[in-house]
Amino acid sequence: MKVLIVEDDVATRRGLESAIKELGGQTKSVGTAGEAMRAIDDFKPEVLVVDVHLPDGDGIEVFRAAADSDPEREGIVITGQASLDSAVEALRAGIADYLLKPLRPAQLEVVFQRLTARRKLQSEVDSLRDELLETGKLGDLIGRSGSMMKTFDVIRRVARSSAPVLITGASGTGKEVVAKTIHRLSRRSAMPFVAFNCGAISPTLIESELFGHERGSFTGADKKRIGYFEEANGGTLFLDEITEMGSELQVKLLRVLEARTLRRVGSTQELRVDVRLVSATNRDPEEAIKDGKLREDLYYRLNVFPIALPRLSERREDISVLAEHFRKQIEDQEREGVTAWDPAALEMLEKYDWPGNVRELRNVVHRAYVMCEGDTIQPAVIEDLLPAGRPKPAPTGGSRQTPAKPVKKAAGRKRG
Repeated sequence: MKVLIVEDDVATRRGLESAIKELGGQTKSVGTAGEAMRAIDDFKPEVLVVDVHLPDGDGIEVFRAAADSDPEREGIVITGQASLDSAVEALRAGIADYLLKPLRPAQLEVVFQRLTARRKLQSEVDSLRDELLETGKLGDLIGRSGSMMKTFDVIRRVARSSAPVLITGASGTGKEVVAKTIHRLSRRSAMPFVAFNCGAISPTLIESELFGHERGSFTGADKKRIGYFEEANGGTLFLDEITEMGSELQVKLLRVLEARTLRRVGSTQELRVDVRLVSATNRDPEEAIKDGKLREDLYYRLNVFPIALPRLSERREDISVLAEHFRKQIEDQEREGVTAWDPAALEMLEKYDWPGNVRELRNVVHRAYVMCEGDTIQPAVIEDLLPAGRPKPAPTGGSRQTPAKPVKKAAGRKRG
């Protein structure tokens, strides 16, 4: 990491050089704003450490000029004359770290650890953005339709914060995949991602599963158990089917979110937790509130960032892309030599109503792969697999962009 130090005090400048080199940084140091502007062009730093008050100018303005030429640059302000005005100005310029003199090496180490983590995360986000533009993929999410592009943009923005997210959408639209993508793009990506389905556990056990319990706290509790909140500490907890959680437990969940502490069942000790909560439901949240399935106060706490996923039938231009993606995945696992689609088979998939959404599409592709006799999935196979009588929309007309077919093998597919 290339670091430009802009500090007029010689002793402080040398101390910073030594400390930053020990942290693995490559340094260049100057004492004035004028020298800094020249060094920015010559040295091309990734990070600037700037004193606010320089003999010939303002260190924050130096960083602002550096960021104008390269928005990816990071800034650290150091000052012996702290003020609210300069702190606010630093934040407005995009400087995240504001340190007071005299600096301690431990302070600088913590700041550079954060900088390294941020730059690593930004690199991954940039890589995923490039992948999205090239392939229509954002992590494990796939789509080129306008609705999915909007969803991808929201996910990238939401991932930067630690605020709660509420994902809504019909069953099979990919709510857990979205939650995992948010986690992967977040500052918490190195920490655990823990998923819990509130509808899959008996209501009497959900509290123990979420918050843990002490030994002997209830019949059958023969040892202490760590709950999902503690397992996800520092990372992300995904609560699916949140409206299936009982009202009394929703109150306790709201308390944990507000206080950031919890008690295991049977304990009086408060435990601090740092968890980013992502929740999901296939119900309309406002209808769930009216039906008494979701507390209104919890809904507003969960719904800081809402993400509504479209049904597959609302993003038909993604169907052939998804089908080919699933075929490739299955071929990588099965190695049976099914290498292509007949365009008419893809057209049949695009016309189907997909009540089970993406999950149903994947299952149909898997069955079509297994039933295929050659190296190309034919329309007759798809026709046999799609439920009879299910409404299929009329063709919309116009040309359809189908993915390029992979090159077929010369030999037929071998069985067994």
